[in-house]
Amino acid sequence: MIYHNPVISVPDMDHGDPAILKYNGKYYLYHTGQYEILVYESTNLVDWEKVGVALTASNDKNHWAQIDLWAPEIIHYNGTFYMYVTGAMTKADGNADDEIRHIGVAKSTSPIGPFILNAEPLTNEWSIDAHPFLDDDGQWYLFYNVRNEYTKGPNGVIGCGNVVDKMIDFETLAGNPTLVVKPEMMHEGNKEGTWFWNEGPFVLKKNGVYYQMYSAGWFGDDTYGMYVATSKVPMGPNGMNDTTWKKWEGGKPILASNAACFGPGHHVVTSGPNGVDKYVVYHGYEPDPEKKGRKVHVGKFEWQDDLIKIEEPTLEAIPAPSLPTVDCRFDDGIHSINKSLASHPANSFYFETNLSTVNPENSTLGGSLSDENGMVLKWTIDPDEKAFEVRQGDSHNKTLLKNDPDFSTYQHLSIEKTGDVVALQVNGLVVYKRTIQSSNLKVQLIEDPSVTYKGTLLTVL
Repeated sequence: MIYHNPVISVPDMDHGDPAILKYNGKYYLYHTGQYEILVYESTNLVDWEKVGVALTASNDKNHWAQIDLWAPEIIHYNGTFYMYVTGAMTKADGNADDEIRHIGVAKSTSPIGPFILNAEPLTNEWSIDAHPFLDDDGQWYLFYNVRNEYTKGPNGVIGCGNVVDKMIDFETLAGNPTLVVKPEMMHEGNKEGTWFWNEGPFVLKKNGVYYQMYSAGWFGDDTYGMYVATSKVPMGPNGMNDTTWKKWEGGKPILASNAACFGPGHHVVTSGPNGVDKYVVYHGYEPDPEKKGRKVHVGKFEWQDDLIKIEEPTLEAIPAPSLPTVDCRFDDGIHSINKSLASHPANSFYFETNLSTVNPENSTLGGSLSDENGMVLKWTIDPDEKAFEVRQGDSHNKTLLKNDPDFSTYQHLSIEKTGDVVALQVNGLVVYKRTIQSSNLKVQLIEDPSVTYKGTLLTVL
């Protein structure tokens, strides 16, 4: 199967600042809108269907989000979907007041919405482009964009830069924004040199190093591109004067305009349908000047040692994202899921599922890894105690789960075996990692009628 970019391109519509939520095996895409944020659905990252309006601007003349709903990003926690979105006030002439922009939260019980805006914004200064990031110790951070005296560009010209703050909870910040990056070079502004930008943050972590990807230049033309900065800590010690984060190669772009796409940027990174391959989803302009507005592009994301490599935009056909070896993403029957999993034992593999129970106090959540000689590893979850237990041979390990997961709502579980190392994660946090000598392992899930599994897949590595 092949696809062509852009993957979303409605005539005369702008699809700027795309963001992806992966939930229960499906992808949901959201992007900037003036009065509405639309939501699209896909199972493969390249074929998208519009399924509704996720968020509508407030008609309250005193509300912080009356117009310009920019750069939504969505996370799921215990049955609630939190959208971090920028909003603006409306001036008397009906246009947005660029001096009054804030980030706030909207909530829903469905990824499709409707999302309901909080009455008050999350930030108390000019701010845009929020990105929530979960560190591997369970702490959440919000990376976002501000415009103040600390973020000016070259020659003291007005500019905006990225900051980070700890999240007390999903609707409260600690109130200590710390500088990550600000514009320092002329190519990070418009062609006239009258405005400068470092914006659209997205954060990854690899081998103890944090990578903040961001966009610089003006989003309206080919000066816009994608960049990265690194640090060994998410927040430096010196507030808005901090210089802990360092730009890669002094501020060299990792993705820039070419003949196939002008102004690529403001992106997210997500896993493909097989759960293993990574993709970057970003906006850009088509080379045909008659096709107005930013459109959604998808490209392969790869690590080359500790460097980020992003597939260059092209007008040619591209191989579609690979599907899992065992694709039970939309199979709710635990017996048929186990039958499919049992037919694909593997030495190295990636497995994921999302599980919930209607009876947390009396249900059995868990599974096993077995080889031809029998069970090698068994894992169980105590939903009431929020504990994850693993038995491997004669050893027994018990870990209390972080961030208080509610198993009456869907929680994400993954298992990856690479060579002799197996790692289990719950909601993106490692709960068990050990050496395991057995080969040709098969994954099985405990068959309890009160437990539901969605988005189940296994990919042989």
